[in-house]
Amino acid sequence: MKKDQIIHPQIERILRQIILKDLANKGRPGWDKPHTEAVVYWMKYLLKKINKPQLNPKILITAAYAHDWGYANLFNRNKQLTVSDVRAHKDLHMKRSLMMIERLIYQRLTNYFSEAEILRITHLVSIHDYPQKLKDEDEILLMECDTLGMIDSKRVKPTLTPKDNQIIKDSFEKKRFPQFMHDAAKEISLELIRGREIFYQNLEK
Repeated sequence: MKKDQIIHPQIERILRQIILKDLANKGRPGWDKPHTEAVVYWMKYLLKKINKPQLNPKILITAAYAHDWGYANLFNRNKQLTVSDVRAHKDLHMKRSLMMIERLIYQRLTNYFSEAEILRITHLVSIHDYPQKLKDEDEILLMECDTLGMIDSKRVKPTLTPKDNQIIKDSFEKKRFPQFMHDAAKEISLELIRGREIFYQNLEK
């Protein structure tokens, strides 16, 4: 592994090959794949920025790739989904995501992970959409990156109506941002939410 890499290239190659292909072909069109790529981008960025040895990049980057994998095949890809449609499947998608990443690791990546690492990955995936339940730093970091990937309108073109976007903004302000731990994530999120507001303002012109 090269000095500047924070996850083994073989791990990431398999994760990208399997998960991103699945999300592109079976996930929400225009959303699940680019959202996941954005979450991974911000995870790598913040891991380098925070630079704490207790934050395991192998665990956290794998969890970032897998966190929404369970949305694959859950929806009619021809239907315009609302926030309510997605929230109705919140618990199910996390259960499916943890089972899918656990199976993938045991089938293709078992030599790269210890049992403890696999357990931590599945735990992070199983809880990532419950901001109020998160306490540990790695739990919160995944939630921060998920949030950044959710509101990053440059990396992921928004697909929601203005009305549903307001629901996302309210959730960010009331549920997610108050749980943020890392200053870098806070600063980035405020920039991204402003950029998202500008995107929707331009839609109305």
